[in-house]
Amino acid sequence: MSDLKFIETSAGQVYDTILGELENGVREPLYPGDERRIFGESLAQVIVAVYNSVNDACRQKMLRYARDSVLDALGENRDTPRLDPSFATTTLRFGINEAIASNIIIPAGLRVTGDFVHYFLTDATVVLYAGSLYTVVTATAENGGKEYNDIPIGEISQIVDVSDVPLIDYVTNTEVTTGGGDREDDESYRERIREAENKLSTAGPAKAYKYWALTANPLVSDAVVESEKETITRTLLTYAGHAFQGGANLLPDTLVVYLPDGSEAAAGADYTATYDDELLTLALSGALAAAESVQIKITRNMYGRVKIVPICAGGEIPDEDVLEDVLKACSADDVRPLTDKVQVEAPTVHQYDIELEYYTTKADESEVVQNVEGIGGAISRYIYWQGSNLNQDINPDYLRKLILSPNWEDDLIGATRVNIIKPEYTELESTTVAEFSGNLKVSHKVKD
Repeated sequence: MSDLKFIETSAGQVYDTILGELENGVREPLYPGDERRIFGESLAQVIVAVYNSVNDACRQKMLRYARDSVLDALGENRDTPRLDPSFATTTLRFGINEAIASNIIIPAGLRVTGDFVHYFLTDATVVLYAGSLYTVVTATAENGGKEYNDIPIGEISQIVDVSDVPLIDYVTNTEVTTGGGDREDDESYRERIREAENKLSTAGPAKAYKYWALTANPLVSDAVVESEKETITRTLLTYAGHAFQGGANLLPDTLVVYLPDGSEAAAGADYTATYDDELLTLALSGALAAAESVQIKITRNMYGRVKIVPICAGGEIPDEDVLEDVLKACSADDVRPLTDKVQVEAPTVHQYDIELEYYTTKADESEVVQNVEGIGGAISRYIYWQGSNLNQDINPDYLRKLILSPNWEDDLIGATRVNIIKPEYTELESTTVAEFSGNLKVSHKVKD
């Protein structure tokens, strides 16, 4: 996609234009050191800065270039507000070392922390009853965001508002904190605005369901929507060398016919299949010519039954709360067509290993190793890319590209050659996500 410019912002061209106009005005060349030329050079810098500001302001009217509050305004025009951050939650246990004869009230909104940076507030008022040693209550992060996730059990151990519960001896989180999500970033929001027009349809297209799935929770980064399929197995009685199976939406390409010993029959040699007017007809021959019954397996589309499979940013598998959010959003009466039945499932996972050897020169060795194996290097970028989307096959050629041409920044040097042993190209089902197994074997050789 070409870069759009409303006005020319090239410093060289602006400078040449100003200098040319000045020389035409004074009717003589202006040489370096001439005060008039120096004035023109200074003026060029100011004009270039102004032109860039004007060009940027004009470009932000386009969805492709809009950012921050301008992007928010474009989203509002399409009734698609940016998703706010979600708040992490956990369960807290408040306790005392020895039972006492009176109740202790733990108020809602009591602040606790583990590092005096990330604070959690109790969701409700609870009572530690006389004679008891502890009570539990859920708590929610003070602010939204992923940074409040994955705090280990036992890390939240400090009561901030000590004066509100002076008799409590300790607090601890009994669950790892989960559920926090950052405010929707510009790129994800931009893509959802593009999808916004699909929500207007009431016919139940896949794009409309995908739009609502992405809207359901800020953690959801992608979703696959498809009509469910069902595989059926039947034993059919034969009549005059034929067997029949009725039903709409059968998929003849998925038909498997079995011989009496359980092995697969050969199409053309043992049977011929036709599917017309919702009737599957088998003409039996060869090893099935004298069969009194025949077993088949075939898949059919379950139109009206919609399966939605979401995935979270970075390839994280959605938990039950996220799946529930997606189901609620896509099953709402003003979203779901009357005849559709919506089902939401987590994606299946296919793990892969990475094993490779790459080559570099002695002069570039340290830089290439950093660009390939370092933080933010080719391998880590590939792992993120490969696992971030559904309906994406395992593709080692993309890893090869990142290793040989690490062009996500200017002037980065890549390997001269790479031999990728694992992963191999693997086709995945649309609802399967590739996940790195953690098995990494990487080496490099230096060749002058």
